Amino acid sequence: MAKEKPSLEDIIRKTFPGYAEEIMGRNVDKLNAELAKLSKDNETNEEAKEDDEDYEKARAKASELGAPYRDAKKAIRLRTRFVISTIKDKGGA
Repeated sequence: MAKEKPSLEDIIRKTFPGYAEEIMGRNVDKLNAELAKLSKDNETNEEAKEDDEDYEKARAKASELGAPYRDAKKAIRLRTRFVISTIKDKGGA
């Protein structure tokens, strides 16, 4: 039997103890203020990531090193699609 997927509330309670109760006790205006704060926090985090030269160098290097694998994956997917198309054209399943 498949394991039941935890609810968003369960995940929040486990990851951020006390946060769910705090949020659920707020009115809509305070919830909207929390959304605005979270949006600003996300923007600040993204700006910090963009300004992090070490991160950018590592990301660029990872992208460069991953290129042959991406190219191989693309080629395999293209050939797979062609084989499947050919099987269908020949009356296969």
